[in-house]
Amino acid sequence: MPARSPGLRRITLSTLLSGTADQFALIALIWLVFEITGSPSAMGLLVLCNRLPAVISAPLCGPRLDRGDPVRLVLYSYVIRAVCLVAFPVLFVAGLLSLPGILVLATVMGAAYPLADVGGRMLIPRVVDESDLPSANGLMSMGDQFPYLIGPALGGVFVALAGPSALLLSAGMCLLAMLLMRGLRADAPATYGEGEAASAAPAGWFGFRPLLSDPAVRALVLLTFVYFLAYGPLEPALPLYSRDVLAAGAAGYGLLWSAIGAGALVGLVTVPFLARRRPGVVNAFGAILWGVLLFPLVLVDSLPPAMLILFVAGFVWAPYVATEVSVVQRRVPRSQHGAVFGARKALLVIASPSGAAFGGLLLEGMPATSVIVLSSVTCVLAGVACLALPSVRAVLPPPARQQTSDA
Repeated sequence: MPARSPGLRRITLSTLLSGTADQFALIALIWLVFEITGSPSAMGLLVLCNRLPAVISAPLCGPRLDRGDPVRLVLYSYVIRAVCLVAFPVLFVAGLLSLPGILVLATVMGAAYPLADVGGRMLIPRVVDESDLPSANGLMSMGDQFPYLIGPALGGVFVALAGPSALLLSAGMCLLAMLLMRGLRADAPATYGEGEAASAAPAGWFGFRPLLSDPAVRALVLLTFVYFLAYGPLEPALPLYSRDVLAAGAAGYGLLWSAIGAGALVGLVTVPFLARRRPGVVNAFGAILWGVLLFPLVLVDSLPPAMLILFVAGFVWAPYVATEVSVVQRRVPRSQHGAVFGARKALLVIASPSGAAFGGLLLEGMPATSVIVLSSVTCVLAGVACLALPSVRAVLPPPARQQTSDA
């Protein structure tokens, strides 16, 4: 597919660079805040300032992407973030880098990120045929997943070696992503029967109305929200699980996340095969299988089998986002894609951190294994409930590809 679509190559590579820069910068900034303040609460405040603005900026940016030139607006996101990243070492050299300044710059970066993330999702249908949407979204998911394997490691190593100057590398990634996107041609019309048959009027309620008005889209996005909410407690539970159950410490904790990431990358090979199945059924069964696969974690007490379990879980998770996004792209009119994906981004930004926060509260009085079981059961119940909805089972896969698009 990348060979057939130069536009898809540019979007995927830009997404990979942008995501890696984001993960790199966040890990580096967390370490810098720790060195400046020594306060865990300050580190938590940094993450909050970096992530929470997307709840507001994503629904605001989405309609703007629909009305304007999405490529140009994505470029703005890269430039804004690059300028902020360059500001950190400049302020450090000038002796002006402080916690308030770091938090302000992190907030600006977090608010600008949805322009790139939402913009990439809405540009995919403009450069590939409808039948290629699942595979194209799967390829873009690689750009989403791979940064989680290399971004944190790079950020930790380089900030230890170079201090705030390491953030110049992250700024360079943003600028390289900008250069790749500058040459993108995304003006080829892609007429998708289901979505384009609907009104091409701008999306109402900052993109939330289309999410609620289409039964299949509503059900799949609701499943995703509950799925991410149920998955959230796993994040704070894994460090305690690694320490208390596996006796593997911080190194084992990192390996557990690497196992999930590696499984997610390998699992992307299933996207073309699953694209020929009903997407709602695929995602509902995916949520069920994820929950079932988490449960054996409570039965093992050594690192290798726990890594194997999470690798398989990551493999099952891999096609989920590509499948859901493809349905939204097909069923929602293209003139509303930016608003809809902006609204979806806001929901997911709320879901996963909320689940993680709830899991943290539960861990105050429950062992990590109990929290993992709760997360597992909730995912299974969410998948079963969604599978029972006729609107989910009725969503058809995209038609077979009729011709190749080189847009």
